[in-house]
Amino acid sequence: MKLVKKKTGNTVKAYRLGENHDVIIELINKGLLKKAEDGYWRVYSQEATAGELARTGDYIKMDSSGCPYPNARQFFEQNHKKIGVDSYEQIPQPLKAWDINEPECKEIQFLKEHKGLMINRENDRAYFKAPLWGDILTAAKDAEIVFYSISYDNENNVKDADFNFVAREEFIKTYDVIEYVDGSV
Repeated sequence: MKLVKKKTGNTVKAYRLGENHDVIIELINKGLLKKAEDGYWRVYSQEATAGELARTGDYIKMDSSGCPYPNARQFFEQNHKKIGVDSYEQIPQPLKAWDINEPECKEIQFLKEHKGLMINRENDRAYFKAPLWGDILTAAKDAEIVFYSISYDNENNVKDADFNFVAREEFIKTYDVIEYVDGSV
C-alpha cells in the first residue's frame, strides 16, 4: 500500500451533467455519454462495461485517452477549485493506493469480501473487476486501486471503503507517490 497525491497544479476540464455544453453534446454523439433513467447518465470510461452511473449535477472529467469519467458532485466540489470557464485546479489530498505488485493488505481483503472486488488471474486485460458507479468495471493487471476514503472501527478493522480503478498510464500522469506504507495502517 502506498500514499499518493494528485500532482500539484494539475488543471482539468470538467463539465456538469445536465448542463447544455458543446462537450457534453459531443460525448453524447460519440456514444460516450447517454441519458439513462430520470436524473441519471451512463458514462463510458475506459473501465466501463455498461456505462458508469452518474447523476445530473455530477461532473465528468476527461482522462488522457479522451474518455470521460464521473466525479460525484460533492467530491468534485470539495477537491477542485474553479480557475476558468470549464477549467479546475485539483486540490491534492493524500490517498491510499494499491497495485498487484504489493502484498495484499486488509483493505484489499475488505474489498474482496464486502465490495465485490474480484481478481481474475487468467485475464491480464480484465484482471480486476468490481461493481462501481452502477456498472461492473474492469481494469488491467497493471492498474492501481485508489481509495478515496477508508473508515476503520476501534480495533482498526476496515468498516467501509470508497475506491476506483485507475489505468496505469493515467495513474503515472496524474499521481505522485508520497510514501510506501506497510498496509497495516
